[in-house]
Amino acid sequence: LANYSDGLSDLDLGAYTGEFLQRDSIAGFVAVRPQQSFHMVQAEDDGTVTALSPLSTSDAWVNGGFFCLRQAVFDHIREGEELVEEPFARLAAGRRLWSKRHFGFWAAMDTFKDKINFDRMEARGDCPWKVWDKRAGAPAGNP
Repeated sequence: LANYSDGLSDLDLGAYTGEFLQRDSIAGFVAVRPQQSFHMVQAEDDGTVTALSPLSTSDAWVNGGFFCLRQAVFDHIREGEELVEEPFARLAAGRRLWSKRHFGFWAAMDTFKDKINFDRMEARGDCPWKVWDKRAGAPAGNP
């Protein structure tokens, strides 16, 4: 197992790794819905916008940074490469890369704004990532 360590999730690691081990994949990652406040833009060649929609409501999925890897993954990483770029592209081409769509809680702490949001959630007692504490996901005042 590996992760980017800047994300929090309520992902069930036991179920995730169990499902990965049932597959013939060399590597796997958790796919999540993007949480950023960006908007997807559709435009014509001249720049005329034809549609604008929140990225978070699109059908897009992104790499959530939680990985299951078999030892064989090192056979696919060449000198100077990072895991997700060329090695994952080769594994995908060979149908040996798997993704698990996670519909539960996931959020990254990439910015100071993200930290403030996590601090506010913590102050409310709304911490769905604290899977070891059954009360953590309930807002303050709820049993």
